[in-house]
Amino acid sequence: MIKGIGIDLVDIDKIKKTIKMRGKKFYSRVFSEIEIKIIENAISRNENRGFEKAAGYFAAKEAFLKAAGRGLFSIPLNKITVLNDESGQPYIELGNNISAKVSITHDKGFACAVVIVQ
Repeated sequence: MIKGIGIDLVDIDKIKKTIKMRGKKFYSRVFSEIEIKIIENAISRNENRGFEKAAGYFAAKEAFLKAAGRGLFSIPLNKITVLNDESGQPYIELGNNISAKVSITHDKGFACAVVIVQ
């Protein structure tokens, strides 16, 4: 049964500028430790792809909060972890019994995420 649907759109350049300006302070407030490692690894291989990934994660977190019917800061963003299964499908890990389907896309400078909470 679907309990909520959320969508969010993020400007990739805005995330890139924020990461470059605030670095670890922004990382630690927004991303979990595993996400930080994934993003930094992606940036080291392909900077643009790494920032796309960071923006996609950010969009997924905000879409999740909307789908869960929670306010933007009701759950710290760094406690919501976006991971990928073996097939590459993203999913949300929160530490309790919330099941969330996630879809993330990037195009023309934007990252968009849709989350369905079941």
